[in-house]
Amino acid sequence: MKYIFISLLFITCISVTYVYGGDDCFRKIGKAKAALLEAIDTLQRTNRLLGETGSAIPSNKVAFHARLTPYVTLGSAQTVIFDHVITNIGKAYNQHTGHFTAPFNGIYVFACTFLQTRGTGVHLQMVNNSSEISKGYGTSGSGEAGVMTAVIYLQKGDVVKVRHYPGKGSQTIHGHWSFFTGYLL
Repeated sequence: MKYIFISLLFITCISVTYVYGGDDCFRKIGKAKAALLEAIDTLQRTNRLLGETGSAIPSNKVAFHARLTPYVTLGSAQTVIFDHVITNIGKAYNQHTGHFTAPFNGIYVFACTFLQTRGTGVHLQMVNNSSEISKGYGTSGSGEAGVMTAVIYLQKGDVVKVRHYPGKGSQTIHGHWSFFTGYLL
């Protein structure tokens, strides 16, 4: 392909030189050829970086970021399903169940920010399988926020999720302002 373009450029330059005369065209064709070869080299290097998968992200990378879109009134120990996935590298977060399943052994970082609705507080907890690893509270008032973070070693297959705190009465979490994030270090 590059040789066809160079040939067409050369033929055009010779035609212009024949009609209008001058060495300027040959200098321009040299510059154009150099620029074209540099662009081809850049594309080839990029292609090698992407590899056969078509992705510059190595297959052992894991990261997700998801948002809750509807307002949800939670019952005791109900899982919060962050349904709008923004990032899901490694496909470890399931937006239908709200579960993150560790695809590899390793150290993971998780964070959750959430907003309660007017009038009632919201108690949430982050759990690994069934063990609490973090908890957060958005106090009652007008749109008060809560935050949870955790750094934890997970075995392949371990599940991390955000749920309503067990034993609390129904509380409502605000859609569009609540997020769940995690990644492998």
